[in-house]
Amino acid sequence: MIPCNYPAVLIVGNNGTGKTSILEALHYVCYLRSFRTHSPKELIQFDQETFFIKVTFKAQSAGDLGRELQVGFSPKKRLVKLDKRTIVSYKELLDHYRVVTITEDDLELIKGGPEYRRMFIDQALFLMDGVYTEQLKKYRQVLENRNALLQHHTVDMPSYHLWTEQLFEISELLAHKRIEWLSAVERIVQELLVRYVDPEISVSFEYQSKKSAYGQSYDQFMQSTPSLYEQEMRFRRSLFGVHLDDFLITFQGKRSRQFASRGQQKLLVLLVKVAQIKYMHGFAGSILFLLDDFMTDFDEQRVSQLIPLLSGLGCQLIFTSPCKGRVIDGLLMQHGAHLVDLTHSNT
Repeated sequence: MIPCNYPAVLIVGNNGTGKTSILEALHYVCYLRSFRTHSPKELIQFDQETFFIKVTFKAQSAGDLGRELQVGFSPKKRLVKLDKRTIVSYKELLDHYRVVTITEDDLELIKGGPEYRRMFIDQALFLMDGVYTEQLKKYRQVLENRNALLQHHTVDMPSYHLWTEQLFEISELLAHKRIEWLSAVERIVQELLVRYVDPEISVSFEYQSKKSAYGQSYDQFMQSTPSLYEQEMRFRRSLFGVHLDDFLITFQGKRSRQFASRGQQKLLVLLVKVAQIKYMHGFAGSILFLLDDFMTDFDEQRVSQLIPLLSGLGCQLIFTSPCKGRVIDGLLMQHGAHLVDLTHSNT
């Protein structure tokens, strides 16, 4: 059961004792996928064919009887139930349960390619706006149809212009939401730096599009890209749209990927996730923040700055740590964290 009143939970244990598996299960029942793999089969215990997860959680409001969420998976089907009622859509879950997870792999937000940042921002918007997911699905259908058209040796021009306009219009819609979200996160991150970390540090986010300058009309776009058709026929695929977009994170006016240290990059990623959570407040659904051994290599000064920030988020926090006795452990316990010790577990 996820405890009420949002106390932090610290799970400690050696490698292989199941710390990450606990977080993975909590993450899975929100997204119906792991943060480690896209294949549910890889989550099944050796010599087993199925898995089953049950989570119960409560809100802070008095008299709330709690909710029970169940997910079962087998090679033939997946079943999701909320309070024993079958769920058929992600949107039905969001009013009850939202998860933000941070692991070492999230450093790819800075060090990785554009596809990781696109996936991150789309997932963040999904947690706040169920309609966004439907719009993104429609976008992919339009993109698929347009790319199929470009595979033909001779392209029907009326069809080309029809699919081009549709791709442009839905790109404008999705990009506007992405840019709005990114602007809000930048503002919150800067506020967090001033209040908790160092007011002298500056961070900025810049949304980058390929070919299309968002905010212009379709006619303006076509006039500004006169060679688009010839280029696309050469590559046989769409060369504009949000599936190609990216965003740049700068630290102290320089590209964080090249010029920020590993510790600074980890701080940036953590603050982005915190800003995501703060921006989600006001939307329906309880928030669970899972931190999988992410803060254990921060020094004592940095941890002392970040624990008050995290404790004030107003959401459930669950940390994992590979062993007891680290700086973060003591500070979390001072803030009333519950300790779950798996050190001697054989699971």
